Amino acid sequence: MSIRLAAGAVAAAVLLCACAGPRSGGDGSRPAAAAAPVATAPSGPPNALVPSIGKAGAIALDPDQRRMLDAAVAKVNPGLRPRLRYALALGDDGQRHLVVYDGEGLGADGRHPGKKFEYVVFEVLNAPSGEHYDPQQNTLVAPIPPPKDRDAATLELK
Repeated sequence: MSIRLAAGAVAAAVLLCACAGPRSGGDGSRPAAAAAPVATAPSGPPNALVPSIGKAGAIALDPDQRRMLDAAVAKVNPGLRPRLRYALALGDDGQRHLVVYDGEGLGADGRHPGKKFEYVVFEVLNAPSGEHYDPQQNTLVAPIPPPKDRDAATLELK
């Protein structure tokens, strides 16, 4: 009985591998369609401390991004400014956006020391509509709805 089960599992695996393989363009006379352009990640670290602007290893900003960063930092309590971080994160629109957030003294990946499975997102200080920043994916996350709205959406799905 276990031999039949093993043989069935192997056959299923072979079938899945065959179906998942690369597809040809038909007769080969047509070139494959070009993939849609995707914004590439800037080289270097995904985010950096605001006080490290202009230093080696920091993310380079153009003058407009630098003005936006300075404006966002100016709105924050001076005691919190040393722990502020910034990044060029990918948004839902496929573009890179300047993100300024309070890193709360955590590392570039946003995890507490010794908690390798922790997943933290941070409120973006310069986002007018309440987005969050995911430092592990270097992306902007849509606003998290208030509890009342989250519960209503859950009820609709059931």
